[in-house]
Amino acid sequence: MALKASYEFLFAGSDDNSFFENYYYDLFQEYGDKSGQIFVNLEIQNNPVDAEEIGAAIFETMQKVFYEDVAMNSYERFEIALKAVNGVLGEFRAQKTSGYIGNLNVVIAAVVDGTLLLSQSGDAEAYLVRKRYVSVVSEGLSEESGDGDLFTNIASGEIEEGDFVLFSSTRLLRYISKTDLAKSIVMMSVEETLNDIKDVISTEMLGRIGLIGIMFDEATTAEEVAGIAEKSPETETQGVLKTDEGGVSAEKESLTGKFLTALRNRRSKKTEVYPRENRVWIGIKERIANFFKSLFSGGFGKNKIFVLLIVVIGVLTIGIWVAKSNLAAREEIKQLDEVLNGVQEKLVEAETKGEYDKEQAKVLLDAAYEDAITVLNSGYYRDKAILKLNRIDELRDGLDNVIRLDAPKVLVDLTTKRSDVNALGFAEEGGRVFVFEYNALYEVVLDQVQDPLTIDDDEVVIDATGFDDRGSVVFLTKSGNLIEYKDGTMSFMDTDDGAFHKATAIEDWSNKIYLLDSTDSEIWKYTYKGTRDKFGTAEEYLVDGDVDLSGGQDLTIDGSVYVLNNNGDVYKFYAGEKAEFWINNAPYNAFKNPSVIYTNEKLDEVYILDSQDGRVLVFEKDAQTGNLNYTSQYLLDGVGELRDLYVDADSKKLYVLTPTLVLEVDL
Repeated sequence: MALKASYEFLFAGSDDNSFFENYYYDLFQEYGDKSGQIFVNLEIQNNPVDAEEIGAAIFETMQKVFYEDVAMNSYERFEIALKAVNGVLGEFRAQKTSGYIGNLNVVIAAVVDGTLLLSQSGDAEAYLVRKRYVSVVSEGLSEESGDGDLFTNIASGEIEEGDFVLFSSTRLLRYISKTDLAKSIVMMSVEETLNDIKDVISTEMLGRIGLIGIMFDEATTAEEVAGIAEKSPETETQGVLKTDEGGVSAEKESLTGKFLTALRNRRSKKTEVYPRENRVWIGIKERIANFFKSLFSGGFGKNKIFVLLIVVIGVLTIGIWVAKSNLAAREEIKQLDEVLNGVQEKLVEAETKGEYDKEQAKVLLDAAYEDAITVLNSGYYRDKAILKLNRIDELRDGLDNVIRLDAPKVLVDLTTKRSDVNALGFAEEGGRVFVFEYNALYEVVLDQVQDPLTIDDDEVVIDATGFDDRGSVVFLTKSGNLIEYKDGTMSFMDTDDGAFHKATAIEDWSNKIYLLDSTDSEIWKYTYKGTRDKFGTAEEYLVDGDVDLSGGQDLTIDGSVYVLNNNGDVYKFYAGEKAEFWINNAPYNAFKNPSVIYTNEKLDEVYILDSQDGRVLVFEKDAQTGNLNYTSQYLLDGVGELRDLYVDADSKKLYVLTPTLVLEVDL
């Protein structure tokens, strides 16, 4: 039974620091079903200069090598193509002193004769939804080899009628449960399915995401014939993608369709226009040769002299045009040379002024960056422009006292306990450290992790805090409930109000729990009544009702309450009053996705986690003014998204959480 594949692309959210793209290609016209289809779902983080070029190189390499010999076994074709992609990425790394080309979250897949083959890197994932059951089919594929190859493992399996395959540039199950994902599948409508998924995750996800959805259904006989026999540019790639209605496929009305149309036209030119062009040029060359042969035979008459004069004028006109073009090009190159010299002068001046005037150094580096980008986009002096941009990054790092950590120590690997773990945060209580995810709790003891405990089968945990007053851990759920883990038992907590206010984040202080409610721009305070074994009624912590906390991401308490906004702003409150508060010597690079703020009464610093950039920024508390002074930041290259952090004030160590690892950093 032949299957037809209906598919759509979708991009959602925003992220200035990442490059996203989806790619598709097939050769159904030339080879039928055995040609197969290739899909690439791609995100490249932290490399705005080369990201687009790297993405194009991955796709073009797959496109060229995979279709080089369609008679070969499909698995071997896919494996050889991946090796070629690894080679291309190795060349990009070789051009970098550090070997770092960004964080690559990529799914590469091929569908050939009802078989799905795929490989994956980074946080990208592939899901198969079959009969309402969701499987992570890319699990375990992203183990990078010792020689640096990104794609080293391949998963393959048969596709069945009714299957839905989803490729995501990030781990989608962080934002949607498997149950909700399965419910989002709308049969016969890939576009509606992707939009439903977008609606579910939009409230949970602040960054950007790229999705490819593919639905497999039985192809009719007409569809199979159309896919192989039809040669016109407009139907060349329809094949099993043609809709049941027999008309133009749904993909044509979307970005996918536009991409396919361009693809069809391009392939049509390769197979039809080029041969005709060769014949036309042969005919033109023969006519020119015959013209000059007749022109210089049989003597010169008035007509021939007139024709020759026209030819000379034409040649002179073309020569003048070429000379002017060359002159314009030389003038542009000269101007770009001057721009690069100006960039170098700005870099030297910025390096000097950075010692005593950080703000002016920032202005100079911004101007140098804009000029270097102008040169880069011109097409000339590309290598020189890239060198200047790399130098700008180095100077910016110097201004911000950036400490790059290429290989931070892995304290524990949570996948040893659960292969599909998706850790969300830490919770500390009485010297004990826990890691939690949406439904499970792990205790970390030294460099070991204990078996997970189920928090609740129905609730979805979004945050947690250690509740030192009761020697317990309290979980905040998506539905607004509080669950307490105490003495090995999970139990729901209660309040005199009957229900807790829904919140974004939770923190404890003494016998009180504070809930950050970004919807109502409030911080709710609940006091635990030990004699009654429940919380009292909710109290509004904020004295000023005009404070806007609609962008509130997280809160932390050291006696004062700090609230982190999603744009990187920090608010400080004491006894409910908003304090006059400043951050001095602010870092050069603005926050991309600030998600966590951390401190306590033992620490002299406040730590802010920029999860998408993999940065931890350190701010020193000014005891006299109450302000914060920026001091440094830790940049964890290549570890992917960071979820949470905590600091051990006694051992002077920073612990950072990814979805699967606990990392340890010496301060």
